[in-house]
Formats: sequence, C-alpha cells, structure tokens
Amino acid sequence: MRYEHGTACWQGPSRSTLVKLTCGKDTAVLSTSEPSRCEYLMEFTTPAFCQEPSEEDHTDHDEL
Repeated sequence: MRYEHGTACWQGPSRSTLVKLTCGKDTAVLSTSEPSRCEYLMEFTTPAFCQEPSEEDHTDHDEL
C-alpha cells in the first residue's frame, strides 16, 4: 500500500509512506525507515494477510 500527498516537509516534497505487509503468526511492526527524504517505509507482519486455504487444498479422507 502506498499513501501519498501527505503534509509537506520543510523545503521538501509532500510526505509519502509505503506499507509492506507479510503473513505471520502475530501482528507486529518489523521495521520503519526513511529510505529517502520525506519518504517512509513501514513493514508489518499479521495473520490477517495470510491466505485462506482454498477448497482445492483440502483433501477428503475417511477416518479409520
């Protein structure tokens, strides 16, 4: 996700943020950084980003 057109930096461009999400067991902030002036990067992990198994991934089996 990218958020653009934020508050202008002093004598610089408008702030923007790139948010990267990955699948993980817990919700947590992995890192935050400013790779370029007034451009921020935030990396998160969360189970909400994990894909649900499709019906094709389920195999039917008989109990013994």
